Amino acid sequence: MKIPLDWLAEWVDCGLEAAELGSRLTMAGFELDGILPAAPPFSDVIVARIVEAARHPEADKLQVCRVDTGNGREPLQIVCGAKNARAGLVTALAMVGAQLPGKVTIGAARLRGVESSGMLCSAKELGLSETADGIIELPADAPLGTPLREYLRLDSPILELNVTPNRGDAMSVLGVAREVSALCGVKISGPALQPVPARSAATVEVRLEAPRACPRFAGRVIRGLRTDAVTPSWLRERLRRAGLRP
Repeated sequence: MKIPLDWLAEWVDCGLEAAELGSRLTMAGFELDGILPAAPPFSDVIVARIVEAARHPEADKLQVCRVDTGNGREPLQIVCGAKNARAGLVTALAMVGAQLPGKVTIGAARLRGVESSGMLCSAKELGLSETADGIIELPADAPLGTPLREYLRLDSPILELNVTPNRGDAMSVLGVAREVSALCGVKISGPALQPVPARSAATVEVRLEAPRACPRFAGRVIRGLRTDAVTPSWLRERLRRAGLRP
């Protein structure tokens, strides 16, 4: 089971480094299999915004983008083949000279006669996902020019724990937080969770055939779901670090 340390810290902050915390958990019966980085090594990848995107004059599947790096300089010209590349999108830009996973070095290139000074990156190209449908989509308010590793906190460690089957209570971030609370003598705080008011008065009839086995049942009718909605990047990244596919 993978436990991102920064996620765990939202529930209980013990002030211990990853190795020391892993050692204490091992002595408590949760064997530490390893400490993983949140992302493989890469460098010179920053947050940037596409300000213009136009079709490549010699290739229908390519776009010529002008990309703002937030440093006050003229936007860079980047040729990109991603379907989701569009004006206004904030994404990840590998600058010329960037080192990406797989020993890939980004250089200036000329694609179908058009110069390209860098590469707009997908999550797969940065080792953040096994697959990708396009380049990374970041929140519109992400600070331009900020190193992506810093913005997404990709140097934060992840604890890989071996939880035995009889400890189902500990097979979650909250479950491990309870153990850490007991080991370190600190209280669990947890993030502030605000209730979401109901927007529909609709109900669904429920009949409990085994009320002793299910003393309480709760539900809510939700309408108007958008099947085309994109999961926020922070949530996708949090699930990925926990070993889940968003």
